[in-house]
Amino acid sequence: MKKVLILEDNPVMLEHLSNIVKETKTKACVFSFDNLKDAYQCVMERRIDLFIVDIILDVSLPGDSSGLRFIENVRQINHYAFTPVIVVTSLQDPKLYAYENLHCYGFIEKPFDNKQVSLLVEQALGFPGVTLSKTLYFQKEGVTLAVECEDIVYVESVNHVLSIYTRQNDVMHIPYITIKKLLEDADSPDFIQCSRSTIVNRRYINNVDFSNRIIHLKDGMGRVDIGITFKNSLKEMFR
Repeated sequence: MKKVLILEDNPVMLEHLSNIVKETKTKACVFSFDNLKDAYQCVMERRIDLFIVDIILDVSLPGDSSGLRFIENVRQINHYAFTPVIVVTSLQDPKLYAYENLHCYGFIEKPFDNKQVSLLVEQALGFPGVTLSKTLYFQKEGVTLAVECEDIVYVESVNHVLSIYTRQNDVMHIPYITIKKLLEDADSPDFIQCSRSTIVNRRYINNVDFSNRIIHLKDGMGRVDIGITFKNSLKEMFR
C-alpha cells in the first residue's frame, strides 16, 4: 500500500487533504502532521511514496517558508531524492525555486478544487520515480542507526531484541522492534519470513532444503531454519 505524508499546520485543511487522499482510487495509507518534529520522525521510520507539504507552517512568522526547508532536508536522504512532492501554497514567489531546485511534482494553490487535487495525487502515486536502495533507521540509546535493505542478509528476533546480520559480516542489535514492524518498514518483496522469529533476504539464498527445513545462504553466510508453519508457503514461493 502506498504511503502519503501530509504536513499542514491548519487542522481543518490537514483533515480535508487527508480525506481527499483516502478517497482516491489508489489505495494509500495517510500520515498527517501539523508539526515538523513528528513529520521528520515519520520520514525516518516509514518509507513515504508521496509528500504533500504546505510551504507556510507557522503563520506567526513573517515570510515563513519552513515547508520548503522540510522538503530540502528530505531530498538529502538518498531514497527520497526523487519521491514525488506536492506543495500546498497560496504564494507565487517560491514556485520557480521549488520546481527547479526541489524537483516538486506539482502544486496545490489555495483555494483548491477537490477533483483537481485528487487527480494530481493519483498521478503522483502512479509516478514510477527511480528505484534506489531503501534505508531503514533505528533508534538505540539516543543514537540513530541506519542500514541499507540490500545489505541485510537475515534478521532474527530473540527475547525482544532484533539482530540484523549484514553482508559486511556486521550484526546490529535493536531492542523492542518486532519482525512485523521491520517487514512493514522495509516494504520489500526481497524479505521473506521463514519462521516466527526470522526473516531472510531472498537475494542471499543459495538453496532451500525443505526436507530438513533449512535455507542455505550464499558465500558462507550461514543458514536459517524454516518454521513448520512456514514450510508450505515457502514451497509455493519457490516452486
